[in-house]
Amino acid sequence: MYKAFLAIMVGLGMTGLASASDNYSYTCDRGKQERKISVIYLQRESSLPCEVRYTKGGREETLWNASYAEGYCEGQASEFVKKQESWGWNCTLDQPKTGDSLPEDTETRAPESG
Repeated sequence: MYKAFLAIMVGLGMTGLASASDNYSYTCDRGKQERKISVIYLQRESSLPCEVRYTKGGREETLWNASYAEGYCEGQASEFVKKQESWGWNCTLDQPKTGDSLPEDTETRAPESG
């Protein structure tokens, strides 16, 4: 019960607690099996657009996405975590990754003349 409450509170409050570009995920395990539920922000400093991605068996798929509904991805991820826990999975919020990069971060730069 406490884990479900924590997942709801974190999921619903994540937008206000972290900058919008801070992707986060839950890892759910049951025995030797593992699942990952991730909230991915596609633009820096904005919580939209966003996606909820689900990884199982090495395959990742996008379950939900939003371009206009603030808090939609966070709410969907939180509800899906609760559903996983009701099926017997143990889900925990992963520590935020620092240094997550967006596609624009990998652009090549022109060599500096010197």
